[in-house]
Amino acid sequence: MLWSTDGPSTTCRYGYHCLRADCWFLHPEGRRIDAAARAVPGQWTQHAGPRQKNAQVVILRRSLGNLYALLQLRSFAMPVMPGHLATVGGMRDAADRDSSITAVREVFEECGLLDVGLVPQAPHNLRQHAQGSGARQPKHFSKFGEGKEVDWWVLLLDGPGMFEDSMDGEAECEDISRALPRLPGAEAAECFGHAWVPTWRLHEIAGLPLMGGLLRRVSDAVAAVSHILP
Repeated sequence: MLWSTDGPSTTCRYGYHCLRADCWFLHPEGRRIDAAARAVPGQWTQHAGPRQKNAQVVILRRSLGNLYALLQLRSFAMPVMPGHLATVGGMRDAADRDSSITAVREVFEECGLLDVGLVPQAPHNLRQHAQGSGARQPKHFSKFGEGKEVDWWVLLLDGPGMFEDSMDGEAECEDISRALPRLPGAEAAECFGHAWVPTWRLHEIAGLPLMGGLLRRVSDAVAAVSHILP
């Protein structure tokens, strides 16, 4: 199974020798550990602020009490991870002040999500465009992880999300409709090449290559917003 090579080989943060990369879903008691740690100053690991690095964004939404992640099927023509299931994100532009700006820009360019225009880091022109469109201010937007050349962000929507045609979606993504049978419980998103995938079923995906560390990153993103989930 794909997730077996994605999991940690050492003890996970909840004290188990866990082979599931999305261990937050495997250990419900770990969610209480996270919540308790957040209540004690200094006990929860805080990452440094945004760096001048590339950005990846785990976009989450709740539907009927369940949590879904927006994932994309990357184009087979892409030079990096062609045909892989991945999060939204990309490379820093020279004009980006830091990875928060990169994250906002990449989300809008790749999937046309207007809600991202209502986070504080959004540029003025995007904010004006989003206002009055029916978009809703996301419940949460923060950095939750780091790689050598990338900062990881989580965006929790307040509702289903408001989308428009994206700038880069058709160039950078494949039609995901044919892959939906391989994504348990998933449904096509309004944006081309993307699907809403149940976070707790990512480990069931078979027959599609996953971007490196995908399960662990989604698990960590969910843990990062667990304190505001009902």
